[in-house]
Amino acid sequence: MSTPLAAVLLTEAGASPALVGLYAASVWVAALLTAPGTPWFAGRIGGALRLHQAAGLVSCVALLALALDPPFWLWFIIGPLLGAASCLTWTTADAMAGAMAQPGQEGRFLGLYQTFVSAAIGGGPAMLWLTGVQTGAFAGCAVLMGLGFLLTLRLREVVGAVPRRMRMSIPRLRPVALMMLAPAGAALLCGALESTAGAVFPVQGLTMGLGATAAASIVVATGFGNMLAQYPVGRAADRFGSHRALLGCAMAVALGSLLWPWLAPGWGIWPVLAVWGGAAGSIYTLGMVRAVQRFAGPARALGMAGLNTAYLLGGAVGAPLGGFLLEAVPGWGLPVALAVLALGGGLVLSLAALRRGG
Repeated sequence: MSTPLAAVLLTEAGASPALVGLYAASVWVAALLTAPGTPWFAGRIGGALRLHQAAGLVSCVALLALALDPPFWLWFIIGPLLGAASCLTWTTADAMAGAMAQPGQEGRFLGLYQTFVSAAIGGGPAMLWLTGVQTGAFAGCAVLMGLGFLLTLRLREVVGAVPRRMRMSIPRLRPVALMMLAPAGAALLCGALESTAGAVFPVQGLTMGLGATAAASIVVATGFGNMLAQYPVGRAADRFGSHRALLGCAMAVALGSLLWPWLAPGWGIWPVLAVWGGAAGSIYTLGMVRAVQRFAGPARALGMAGLNTAYLLGGAVGAPLGGFLLEAVPGWGLPVALAVLALGGGLVLSLAALRRGG
């Protein structure tokens, strides 16, 4: 919820689209710098679950600080803190889910896991329908994070989520990096697409005549579609191969990128945005499936951290570039660029996955 809400609040306060994109980038960059160290942090704190819980509590504190309506400059301190902490809740959850996936059913299992993740991503912005677009909504999000923390108290550490002993060296990292090219590419593409949707689509919606609540709700629509698509796409990857599923998702993203601005501000944008969100979010799931299939043991923890890092790198680049495009080339500049990126990236990644066995 925090990124689209911040995008609308900062825009209404007079910030330019480029500055809004820069704020979103600061959040993503903080997460990007944090993600690669997830295995190391988890090893020092006592496990992936322990780190997940600690990061969740820090996220609550950061959200409550934003709810106090801080000065503009302070957003660029609290936002990155929230980005780093919430990143660790996500990377540790991915590591635990990856360790639990059964061979041969990775798509189904991880699709089900990502369904719950997507429900949370879409459900957070839906709170704005109850609270309105105002800083107090951050407090409601903090309450949800607190409830999530309470649920984790009944969980146990997952064996294999984080290696107990791992020495970082170039010889150890090189084979992991080579095997991560296709999965990380998918995560990179997904991060760029989703960060644009979260940070820039609401601003684009405002320029097309949507109200503040409707513009902030764009992420609800994309998140809802993301939730519904994860399990079917995971099953499709198990049955038909990840390369076919990936190319289909890329084509849907390209088509949706061109359709929704043409339909705005009418009601027709909502189903299109839902399909767009499902297709874009599933690209990451397909990358995660490939990473889990290709890695085992200590290398899996490194592979999952690499996947998360690639996603965040895409987000750090996508949000500011999307903001600059929206400001520099009003109208169809951003939709066309996203369509080209989705089609080109999807084709390259599907071919890479095909060469490596689907």
